[in-house]
Amino acid sequence: MGVVMIDVNTYVALAQNDSIDNAEQYRLSNSPKKLFKFMPFYDSGNLAVNKRNIETIEENKIWASKYSTLNDPFEFKSIYLDEDKIRKSGNSVETFEKYLDYINNSFLVVSFSAEGNIHPLNNMPMWAYYSNNHHGICIEYEVVNPIILYPIIYETTRNQIASIIGNFVYLATAAAKGEIPPDDADLKLYQFLMINNLCRKHKSWQHENEYRILVPNVDKILHGKRVLLNQIGVKIKAIYLGRDCSTRNKKNLYHTSQKLGIDIFQMDIKNKSNDFEMEYKPYMKN
Repeated sequence: MGVVMIDVNTYVALAQNDSIDNAEQYRLSNSPKKLFKFMPFYDSGNLAVNKRNIETIEENKIWASKYSTLNDPFEFKSIYLDEDKIRKSGNSVETFEKYLDYINNSFLVVSFSAEGNIHPLNNMPMWAYYSNNHHGICIEYEVVNPIILYPIIYETTRNQIASIIGNFVYLATAAAKGEIPPDDADLKLYQFLMINNLCRKHKSWQHENEYRILVPNVDKILHGKRVLLNQIGVKIKAIYLGRDCSTRNKKNLYHTSQKLGIDIFQMDIKNKSNDFEMEYKPYMKN
């Protein structure tokens, strides 16, 4: 059976040419069944990070980040405001900026990699960027409920959508006042467009094959917070130890896997292969 994947072109085309309901049904039906997340561990220094990561895993939680703390300077900035056009229409740029800031701060982000042309476990840049050059780990999650799981759409240009922001705010306000139903077709369209602004990145990030969970930031957390896995529709399945993960960290992570009743594997180079390929085997504690 092949890997289930969302074709983002199909997803967007359904929203534009068919209906938002059909686009969302397509997204839910074709969301990946498993996701991978890389996590750093350290041999010395930053040991508090190791402790915090262990605690997060054992508590069946995961870190949800504020967009401004992520490593892409264009995070949540795939759209821009044409200030001249806004002023010529008699509107206030500051008002649109306020609306956009409110929307951007309404969500926290949990990022994952999914299977694609390159399996996440064989994605060397991901091990380097996010797992401290193979000294850390990769965690496999099972997707239980993809309701707030979205594919990243990779593009080369940003979009100018001041009118979309204005229409969304107008309709959302009307729905809050009971003037239109919460399932109003136009409101659903603009909700879709605003959510997808939060899931667009430049094509230079395409190798990450990212899917992200958008966690409502009800309390307007400034930096991020740990959230329970069962609240965001995933559960932990396995831990993969980086090739150069330290003996001490391996021991601690092995105990964690035993507590949770999950598999743990050791990554290594697949020496008997013509390809630049990794392999993994069950980790056996010495």
